Amino acid sequence: MRYRLMNDYSVDWPFWGGEEDPGLCADGDPSLPTDLAVAVRAWAARFNAKFSWEHGWPDEETAAFHRAEGELLHRKVKEALPGHDVALMYWETAVRS
Repeated sequence: MRYRLMNDYSVDWPFWGGEEDPGLCADGDPSLPTDLAVAVRAWAARFNAKFSWEHGWPDEETAAFHRAEGELLHRKVKEALPGHDVALMYWETAVRS
């Protein structure tokens, strides 16, 4: 199975691809350990709370933290889903200047 871990506006479960189609996955697809699922949801919630569609992240520190957290979650999701292809699609690089 192929998944993309990727934030998008108002998305609570940031996985795309999976069982259904190349679009947004159903909630809980892929199935992850509870602690990892909670962390992924928190990461998506921080994106929704702090990333402006007009200006990006409020500052460099927030942007760097979010990216590092996404990369860590990506590694953990890959470990939790052996045999699946999981890509991190990180597009949210703009920072308010």
